[in-house]
Amino acid sequence: MTASVTRESRNLQNSYRATFQEYAAKLNTLQGLIDRGATGTDEFQAALDAVEAARAAHSHARDCLAKELMRRTTSVTAGPEQQIRKTARLIWEFAGRPEGTAERDWQKAEKLVRSAAACC
Repeated sequence: MTASVTRESRNLQNSYRATFQEYAAKLNTLQGLIDRGATGTDEFQAALDAVEAARAAHSHARDCLAKELMRRTTSVTAGPEQQIRKTARLIWEFAGRPEGTAERDWQKAEKLVRSAAACC
């Protein structure tokens, strides 16, 4: 793996994490407004718009990272099950290795592998 590929992968991982943190912060702000009963205000609508923008940015970062991971893990000899296994493990690792998520991670990985195979 070249240094530029490693750097690109690291940048995508950092972007994924940063956009998640931004999304979580926007959701916390929105929850605070809900807790205060400020749901009919302009401030609430602005916070709701900010949550949607952060969600879109995080989804984009996730998709870019998934494509990079698929590109790196896909090989001529690797069958779909091996690609799914590698992808599920990466999903699990990026989530902080939580317990009890194997089935959900596998399902996400299957979806990613199938969509990547369909578009590439």
